[in-house]
Amino acid sequence: MASPPPIHADNEWSPLKSILVGRAGDACFPPAPKKMIEATMPLEHRHHFVPNSPFPKNIVTKAEQELDQFARILTDLGIEVHRSTPDIDWAAENGYTGAMPRDGLMSVGNTLIEACFAWPCRAREIDLAYGSLLKELGRDPRVRVVRRPEESFAETLLDEDWFEGERKFVINESRPAFDTADFMRIGKTILGQYSHVTNRKGVEYLRSVVPEGYTVEMVETDDDKAMHIDATICPLREGLLAFNPERVTEAELRSHEVLREWDLRPCPFRPVGCEDPPGFMASGWLCLNVLVLDGRRVVVEESDGMMASWLEELGMEVILCPFRNVNSIGGSFHCATVDLVRVDGE
Repeated sequence: MASPPPIHADNEWSPLKSILVGRAGDACFPPAPKKMIEATMPLEHRHHFVPNSPFPKNIVTKAEQELDQFARILTDLGIEVHRSTPDIDWAAENGYTGAMPRDGLMSVGNTLIEACFAWPCRAREIDLAYGSLLKELGRDPRVRVVRRPEESFAETLLDEDWFEGERKFVINESRPAFDTADFMRIGKTILGQYSHVTNRKGVEYLRSVVPEGYTVEMVETDDDKAMHIDATICPLREGLLAFNPERVTEAELRSHEVLREWDLRPCPFRPVGCEDPPGFMASGWLCLNVLVLDGRRVVVEESDGMMASWLEELGMEVILCPFRNVNSIGGSFHCATVDLVRVDGE
């Protein structure tokens, strides 16, 4: 049989053969507009989100070590690992980090799609951290790379007089906006959510660029800080999905034909966010942000004992990896990766 193309992924659980893993670089608190930060970030940490405000050096150093260890674990399991560009000075770029490629890139079939980020400080993130890889992939005739339109960073998204209650989300519809982490692939159906970073124009744009035969359906979630769906739903294997019952209902999930007959399991505990190091950008629900390797094995943060035990009860083989410092700068295993090749039927 011919080898699979360098982009080939239809879901979140088929055997993983090739993956992109991010690097922290000199990560900084993303200097997004004040209203965006107020809408999405924990109150006690909002004062950090200003230009040229790096994350604590010791946390970034440990996060880089955790990402390296994670990459080694995957390599040792026979998975081909690609890394983002090292040693980027994100303060000099008025940016964030290269550690979270899932926010900005999504593989659908043989297509790699770049997000139209809502946050202006992330405008150059994909070019800086992953641009050389995208160029390399784009030279392969089997691969389609969809770069975001240039006009997608016109800074017209934010209404400064926004307040919660008048409109659910802080961004308006003046141009397409979406983070690719607001979407999950369930075969030919892509499930997504509207959020503080994903608007209707963004979803319309995504629908226009996914390969023929794929559909995008939007899930109704209840999350006043909604930003990325991968701490709300987590497909573990075909027919089994874990979900955050505080953000989405079983009835809503079953209203989508693709999940109607699935075994849908609400997380049976309320996770507690980490305080050491601080969860600057996320809640304890990052415990759902795991990486499934093949519908059987799953990578879990080594201190998430309740999550590991529950997944084992669901028939998964848990691989533990330290990731708390990566969590501290804004994401976990799903955030820190982009599937390049998953092979069905193994």
